[in-house]
Amino acid sequence: MQNTVIRAIFVAINGLIFIGSIILNLLAIVYILSTRDKTTISILVVNLAIADIIHAMGIIFFSSNLFTRSWIFGEFGCKFSLTTDVLCTVVIVYTVAALSIERYIDARSTLTAKFRSLVTFASLVLIWTLGLLVSYPFIFYTFLLDTSSNTTKNSTATATTATYSCQSHLTERELLVHEIVLYVIAFLIPYSIIVLFSLKLLKFLRSWLKRKEKLTRTSVSRKRTRGVKLVLCIVLSFLICYTPFWAFKFYTRFIVDENVVQRPILQRILSYVHLLVVLLNHFESVLNPLFFIVLTERFCITFSKHRERHSRLFGPSSAILLAGGKKSTKTATSTLTSIARNTETNSLLTFHNNHVDIKHKLPIVVQSL
Repeated sequence: MQNTVIRAIFVAINGLIFIGSIILNLLAIVYILSTRDKTTISILVVNLAIADIIHAMGIIFFSSNLFTRSWIFGEFGCKFSLTTDVLCTVVIVYTVAALSIERYIDARSTLTAKFRSLVTFASLVLIWTLGLLVSYPFIFYTFLLDTSSNTTKNSTATATTATYSCQSHLTERELLVHEIVLYVIAFLIPYSIIVLFSLKLLKFLRSWLKRKEKLTRTSVSRKRTRGVKLVLCIVLSFLICYTPFWAFKFYTRFIVDENVVQRPILQRILSYVHLLVVLLNHFESVLNPLFFIVLTERFCITFSKHRERHSRLFGPSSAILLAGGKKSTKTATSTLTSIARNTETNSLLTFHNNHVDIKHKLPIVVQSL
């Protein structure tokens, strides 16, 4: 009973993560694609959002296994779940590495935007190709095995329970070699790149923040600083959410002894830890679009404009109706007074922004990242 309740809680949390990941990542994708200028960082964020959405699909397969002893998605489900899990893991880690490299290049080099966009698209092709190559064994060597066992026997008939599991045609040695290759390609190499360039970005960010007065007067510097903060937040969330998963996987595969794993208490502890690391792994797909929404200034400005447009549609008369229709004149008067004050404040802000535009000849609205 206790295990069922815990599993139900994990499934409910996974469901919320799945919904949040789909909605937030789609929101980020739609916003970036609707903008006129597509920067290199926005292209990488779109690629990361697509990989997060595909990776979130694995929550469906993982949650079903918590309650069903048999695989219910068929042989195609075996191939799809295992392939997309490895594919998206490789794509996500190398996209995060590409983001850290892109911000470093933006800070140090003077390459043209067109050339950097071409390099970014080429790197995305290489990333997805590498992900498909690493997941190759799961595409062609995975099959569905019937592991049915006899449950009740009598003199006339035998009742069987049909249970299925995903298996591989590869030998144990070949699977071990593939896991070692996966650790090198999807963990050691990209993590080294991420840590190296993240430290370099922290150094640049520290030097930029020392020139705070200049940053407040230059929109380009503010744009770069905001972009560096966005990438550093994505990198930090990635390291926090993915490192426990790789550590647990490495521990259960190469360190812990099989005889120790067979102990009931340790087996239960490892099963709960596995649920936690998988939950944390998928939670990263919710944090990435949240960071983009919060740290992208133009997104916040666009959202404010939509909210202001919505308030214009529901003018003073609508505000009075929403306030109660036939209520006292005092309520209507207070509502109109509040709207008038907001209008006056907006007019002052508009005049201030126009004055700054004329003085500095620089656009106030910072371009999208």
